Amino acid sequence: MNQFFQRSIAAAAAVLALTAGLAAGAAETQSSSMPILMYHDLTQDPNKISSMTITDERFRLDMEFLESFGYTPLFPSEVEEIGEGKRSLPARPVMITFDDGYLSNYTIAAPILQQTGMKATVALIASHIKDADDTDTSRHSLNWDEVKSMYDSGLFRFGSHTYDLHNPKYGGANAPDGINGIMREKGESQSQYTERVGNDLAQSISLIKQHTGQTTVNYFSYPYGAYDRWMQPILEKNGIKISTLTNAGMARPTYGLYNLPRYGIRMDRTVPMVLRQRATAAPTTVTVSLNGKKTTLQAYSIGDENYVRVRDAALLLSGCEWDYAVGWSEEKQQVTLSPREQYTPIGTENKVLSPQKRTVQSVTEPTIVEGQSHMIAAFCIDNYNYYRLRSLASVCGFDVDWDEANQTVKIVA
Repeated sequence: MNQFFQRSIAAAAAVLALTAGLAAGAAETQSSSMPILMYHDLTQDPNKISSMTITDERFRLDMEFLESFGYTPLFPSEVEEIGEGKRSLPARPVMITFDDGYLSNYTIAAPILQQTGMKATVALIASHIKDADDTDTSRHSLNWDEVKSMYDSGLFRFGSHTYDLHNPKYGGANAPDGINGIMREKGESQSQYTERVGNDLAQSISLIKQHTGQTTVNYFSYPYGAYDRWMQPILEKNGIKISTLTNAGMARPTYGLYNLPRYGIRMDRTVPMVLRQRATAAPTTVTVSLNGKKTTLQAYSIGDENYVRVRDAALLLSGCEWDYAVGWSEEKQQVTLSPREQYTPIGTENKVLSPQKRTVQSVTEPTIVEGQSHMIAAFCIDNYNYYRLRSLASVCGFDVDWDEANQTVKIVA
C-alpha cells in the first residue's frame, strides 16, 4: 500500500474531526448556496494541460485558497443530510468533485487534500477502473486497490459516472449525433431505456460497494452534463440522492439535490476567480507585541479577521531574525516575499487609512515566497495587498499568538 495512504488512514479520524469542528464553528451568517467544483485530471507537466487537465500546482493553489478562507468540504452524505434538514449548511461550504477516475486523483490530488484539510468525491466510470493485478504501466485510470486506499484514507468518497456509458464507441469524445452519455437512443422506448441504463447504473454502484466497502453510493455525475428526464426515476430507484450537471452556478442543496450545477475548474478559470471573496472592510488598529515591545498597526477588519498591509508588517519586523523583504512582479501582478532578508522601506509604509468602510475583493493571484506560489488569503485595497498576520507568519517563519486578556497580537520574530 502507498505510504501516503498508510499515514492517511491513521489520520482519517483527525481529518474528519477537523471538518466537523469547522462546521460547528462556522460564522453566524448562513447561506443557502454552495459551490460544487468539478475537476478531471491533474498533471505535473505544464505541456499537458487542457480544458479537462490542470497542473498539480494549480490544484494546490485552489485547495490553499479554500483552506485559507475557511471553507468546509462536504461529502455527498453530508450534503444529503443538509438537503433533508438534518444538518445545517456551514458558512462556507464546498463540494470538491472529480469525474472519471484518473490515476492522478490518487498520486497528485490525495496528498494535496491532506495537506490542506480538504476532501473530495470521485465519480467513477467503473468499467475504466483496472484490476489490482493489471500490469499496464501506461494506464491513466485508477485500479481498485487504489480506489480502496483512497476510501480508507478518509479523504475520498465515490459516486457513479456510469459503468460504461461515457461514449465508449467514440473513445469518450462527444457523439457526432449529439446523443451523449445516458441520453436515450433514437427509437428507444422508455422500458428499453430503463433496462439498458438502469442495469449500467446498478452495475457501477455494485462494483464501488464491492471494492471499497462504502455502504452507500448516493451520488451520480451526468457524463457530459447530458440530462435525460427518463434517468431521474432510475436514480431514485438505485438510491442516488444527489446528481450533478456541468452548467456553472451555485448549488442550493436546501432547495433540492438533483441536477446541481458545478463550476468546471481550468487553468484560466481558477477557484480564486470563481469564489472571489467580496466583503466590507472597516478601518481599525491592531495592538501588537513584538518580542515583548508593544506598538500598533493600522488594519482593516474584514469579517472576523484583521488584515494588515504587507509592507507595514515588513517594516515592523525589519531588523528581527525573521524579517522579510517585499517585492512586486508587475508582469505577473504578484507580491513576492523573501523571508530572513532585510526589508527596504519605500516611503509609503503606515499610510493613514481612509475612515470610511468600503467593499473589497480578495486577491486572485498567489503570493510568491522564496520562488514558490502560495494562495494566501489577502485583499487588495487602494492598490495595496492586506494579509492576516497569522498568514504571513505561516510562510515567513515568525510566530504569532493572540493574548485574549490584553487584546494583543503577540509576535515572536
